[in-house]
This record gives sequence, C-alpha cells and structure tokens, in this order.
Amino acid sequence: MSSRPGGRVAVITATGATLAALLSLTACGGGRSADKQPAADPNAKIVVWADATRVPMVQEYRKSHPAAKIDLVTIPNESGYIETKVQLANRAGQGWPDVVFTGENLATLQAKPYEWAAPLDGRVKQDVVDAFAKSSVGNCTIADHLYCLQNDIAQTVLWYDKGLMKQFGYTVPKTWKEYQELGAKVAAEHPGYVVGALGAHGMLFTYYQSSGCPLTDVKSDTTVRINPAAVECTRVDELLQPMLDNGSVSRLDEFDPAFVALGTQRKILMLPFASWAGDFAFKPTYKTPPGQLAAAPMPTWEGESIGYSGAVGGGVWAMSRHAANPQGAADLITWLTTDIGLQSKQPTYPAYRPAAQAWMAGKANDSYYAEDPSPVFKAQADLIRENWKYTRYAATVINGYNETVAKGIQDKGKLADLMPKFGEQLTQAAKDAGYTVTP
Repeated sequence: MSSRPGGRVAVITATGATLAALLSLTACGGGRSADKQPAADPNAKIVVWADATRVPMVQEYRKSHPAAKIDLVTIPNESGYIETKVQLANRAGQGWPDVVFTGENLATLQAKPYEWAAPLDGRVKQDVVDAFAKSSVGNCTIADHLYCLQNDIAQTVLWYDKGLMKQFGYTVPKTWKEYQELGAKVAAEHPGYVVGALGAHGMLFTYYQSSGCPLTDVKSDTTVRINPAAVECTRVDELLQPMLDNGSVSRLDEFDPAFVALGTQRKILMLPFASWAGDFAFKPTYKTPPGQLAAAPMPTWEGESIGYSGAVGGGVWAMSRHAANPQGAADLITWLTTDIGLQSKQPTYPAYRPAAQAWMAGKANDSYYAEDPSPVFKAQADLIRENWKYTRYAATVINGYNETVAKGIQDKGKLADLMPKFGEQLTQAAKDAGYTVTP
C-alpha cells in the first residue's frame, strides 16, 4: 500500500476506459517488454516518475548529486496510471520510466504483460538491505529477488484518548478479548463513543492483516493462499461482529463526514489505525485536543504473546529493467530511502531503521501527544504480519473489501456472510492473475 499526502491510502478504482485500454494493449501483444535490457551506460539520464508528495525528495537528490542526470516527471496519484503508461511504452518499445514511486502494484509491474520491474540484487549492499525493517524487505521480495526499497511504513498501533480513558476509568486493553470487553462497557456506559471502525479498506489491514488472516499469503510467484475460513480470519469476525452490533465499532469509513464528526465531538475513545493517523487524522481531521492522544501496542490474540500490526500504507521505489543506467537508478533509490537527513524530515515513519531513529527524535518532543508515541512505533514496525504480500490482484483486495465487506456492514450485513464472499472474489482475481490458490 502506498501512503498518500496526509497519510490517507488511495482507493484503487480503475476506470472502464483504463481497463479497456489495458485489455486492448494486451490483446495487441504489447510484447516489447521482453526485449533485451540495454547495455549499461553510467552517463545515461535517469527518468524518474513521482507523485507531487515525493517530487521534493528527488529534487533533494539533484541538489546533493549535481552531476547526476535526472529527468523528473510528476505523475498523478491515479490507480492504473503507471500500468497504462508502461503498457504503452511496451508497445512502442520506448518511453519507460527508469525509477517510479509506487506501492501495491509492484507485483503487477514485475509480471507479464508488463515485465517492467528489475531486481535490485547486487546493486544495493546487503548491509543496507539488512537495515530496513524486516517486513519491508519481505514486501519487496518477489520470487527470491529484491524488487524495491520501501520508503515508509504504516504499521498499526492502538491509538487512544488518554484523557477520556482516565475520565471514564478505563484501562487500555492488552488483548483483543479485553478490547471487546471494553467495547461492551463503552456501549453500555457511554453510548455514542467508539473504540474502532470497520467501514473502509484501511481497517482490513488494521484488523485482518494484523491477525494473519490469509488473503494475500503468497507462497511463490505462482501460488497464493486465500482462506477466509481460517481461524486467523474467523476470530476477527467473532471479535468485531458484537462490537458492530452494540455500536462500539463504527460501520463507517474512518474519513466519512459522520465519523469525522465523532472525532470533532471527541467521541473517538480508541482507534487501532496506522502510525500516520496521529499527525494526519486525529490532529487535523478529528481535532483531538493537544496533550490527549497516546499510542499503545496492538493487542494480542489468545495463544499469542505478540501484538502484531497490519500496514495501512507504505510506498516503495522500484527500478525498470529497461534502465540505461541501472546502477545509477539503484543508487538513486538507495539514497532516497536511506539518506537520514532526507528521511528524518518525511511525514511518515521511514522503513530504513537508522532514518527511523532520527525521525522519531522529532516525535519525542512533539507536545501534541500525551506521551511520546515513538517507542510503540519502533516496536510495531518490526511486528507487521508477514503473510500479507504485494500481489497481482492487489486492486481487488481493496476494491473488493470496499464493495463487499464495507458496503455490506454499512447495510447491516454479518461478517460471517460477507468475508466468504470477499474470499470468492479474491480467489477468482488471483486465478485470473495466474496464481494457483490453496486454502
């Protein structure tokens, strides 16, 4: 997932025109992507595609490396844009970007019919790779090859209003069972207050990924496990359904105006959500007063001693197999993701551990928070469930959840009915993308 300005995760919704264009190009062959990689030219310019938020990062590289030849192109933050342009370049045999900032479509860009992404194996020092958060290296690894370096992490934490919790006499839950019990108390004693939300795809990652529900459990380049009947999925259904029914978990999108109103009325008692939510949801959108917001570790499931996270965002930098200056492109990607001066100023938590350490220094002195959230951020960064990977059906993961589960619960549907339907959608999308699906 790629985090966006303000931390929001972009919804992937390909337009009919985009899909038609892709299908047409695929049908026409679009086969130039399989051509030989050009001979390396260390003096060749590097074409970089980045959204408006990342453009300043590339501009900083230019300042620090005046001899580098960079052709920087600002691209829209639209689903399907990169894929469409790459397919057009494949057809023309030219026009590919050398480096892009991307996210959930990495696996798609690596595979047929695009075959755009190139491994970074041997072009990035192993000690540098090893200094990235473990989950980010896993995300970037496809078929045992490293295809990207992750820019930022959106690990989930348990956000809570410390002042309200003290006022109501509540204790921050350490287990999901305690979380459910607290929800029941809130519903009975303070109706209208919420401890969570489930009405948008961000919460798919917050609850189901953190539980390890196998929906994008990539076993190989050709095999994926999808099983909404697994206990790691059904325990989430059983946790949240009573909370949806009693109103302690909202059925709304966390950025729906009605949910935002709960924030401005200070009725969000607790919300498990991404690490960026403090700066980009609670502070500007929910208007949680200064000195009230705190972060706790994610709760644990029965039989487990670790509170795992999901990841609601996190973008990556990837390189083209058509790059005329591949080492130069790899060096650019390495600098963008590891330069401590650059990364310490970024809005979201860096994936590179030394940069994250510098970034957290700013949080330690941020008076907005009731207490320093950075120790929780640091701990949860290495606790993101690793059985969720980038897949070639990533668009269906997000769109399918929004259209089936999120819409279903807003219409008072039951998770026990909605999740199997979602699983069927994912299974079909995975098969269409060339995977063999195992339960």
